[in-house]
Amino acid sequence: MGPRMVLVLADGQWDSDEAVRALRRDADWCLAADGAWAKADAAGVVVDAVIGDLDSLSDEERARLDASGIEILRYADEKDWTDLELALDHALRSSPQRIVLYGALGGRLDHSLTNIHLLEKGLAANVPVECVSGDETVRLVDGPLALAGARVGDRVSLVPISESVRLSTEGLAYELRGETLFRAASRGVSNVVRAVPVKVLVADGRLLVLHHTGLAREDA
Repeated sequence: MGPRMVLVLADGQWDSDEAVRALRRDADWCLAADGAWAKADAAGVVVDAVIGDLDSLSDEERARLDASGIEILRYADEKDWTDLELALDHALRSSPQRIVLYGALGGRLDHSLTNIHLLEKGLAANVPVECVSGDETVRLVDGPLALAGARVGDRVSLVPISESVRLSTEGLAYELRGETLFRAASRGVSNVVRAVPVKVLVADGRLLVLHHTGLAREDA
């Protein structure tokens, strides 16, 4: 059996070093993609391995990484994959029960969009992959989902990634009962948790579930 949880660190926007440290405490193994190692090192987050072409690290940072004894999985500068895709593929090969991506959003829009689409690799491997950014967690589902950690007042947006998605929900203020959401429409945006547990059941299609927890904490 593979690790219970793998934390993959990306070199995008890091909102809170403490949030990363909390995720690291829950992770059995931690992999940093390229420049994410420098962010982790500055935050005091222990990384087990670094993967990528290392072009986002300065000469001084690369020297410190080389001297650290951390496993380095190095690739050529010219390659067909982003460093985060390499990291996610490497994590999936360990057959974990769960993967959390941190720092995969923010900054470059092309990277953010690509990283969201990389969540499809988790569906293909039957491994839950979630993308954490600030107070928001993004999951891609094509079946049932029980939304862990949901609280009354949280915002939940349901965004189709396929052309259309047929789904039902439980626990949201605006329930869906076997209805269809379309990718080229905004109907699923900004729903609110009315009761827990929150459940989403996708009968057909692929759906991004964006769970924002900050609103419940602000109202507390």
